Amino acid sequence: MIKGYLKQEIRRFFEGQSDFENLPVSEFNGLLESIKLKRVRKGQWIFDQEDGFENVFFLKEGHIKLFSMNEEGEEGYLSFVTPKSMFPVRGILDSKEYQYNAVALCDVELYYLPAEEMRRTIIHNYTFTISFMKRMEKMVCYSESLLERTTSSSAKQRVKQVLEGLVEEYGQRENGIRKIPFKIFLKDLATLSGTTSETAGTVINQMKKEKKVSYNKKIISFM
Repeated sequence: MIKGYLKQEIRRFFEGQSDFENLPVSEFNGLLESIKLKRVRKGQWIFDQEDGFENVFFLKEGHIKLFSMNEEGEEGYLSFVTPKSMFPVRGILDSKEYQYNAVALCDVELYYLPAEEMRRTIIHNYTFTISFMKRMEKMVCYSESLLERTTSSSAKQRVKQVLEGLVEEYGQRENGIRKIPFKIFLKDLATLSGTTSETAGTVINQMKKEKKVSYNKKIISFM
C-alpha cells in the first residue's frame, strides 16, 4: 500500500515538471520505475565535488546549497536549490564527476534517477530536449542577472545588489515582508558578492539600522 502511494506521489510530482509532461506515456512510465525517494537530514551532504556523476536529483521539499571549492579550499560557485528544481545541471550530459558539493540546509526530501537514464531521455526525445533547454535558459538568465549585479567597484554596493537579486529570486511574501526562506551565512553572501564576510556583515548591520532588513538566525527579511 505504501509503495503504491509513493508511486502515485512520484507520478504527480513529475507530471508537474514541464520536461516530463511532454514524454510519451510509455517512456514516462518506464522512467518512473527508475526514480527513487531519498530523505536527507539538515547538514548532511548529498554528494561531494568530484564524486562520480551517478544520479540527477529533483528537490521535493526543503532547500539545498550547491557550492564548489578551489584548490585553496575557498568557495567559488555558490547557488541555492528550491523545491521542484532539478540539480545538478552542469555536467549533466557528459561529465563523469559532480562539479560541486550539495548540502541540505534543512531536512529535505528529494527524488533521484540514474544520470544515464536522464541523459538518454535528453538526447533521444526532442520535446523533452526543448523543455530541458528552457529550464537551462532560465538558470543562465538568473546567473547572468546576478553577475551583472556584482560589477560595481564598491564592495558594499555589490553586497546590496546581491541581496536584491536573492530576494527577487527566492523571496516569499509574509505579512507584508519578503523573506528568504533558508539560512544565508555572511560567508555565503560574501562569496556571491566577491568580498569579505566582514564587509557583508557591515552592510547587513547598516541596513538593519536603516530598518531595511532584519537578519535573525541567519534568515534575511526585507522590510
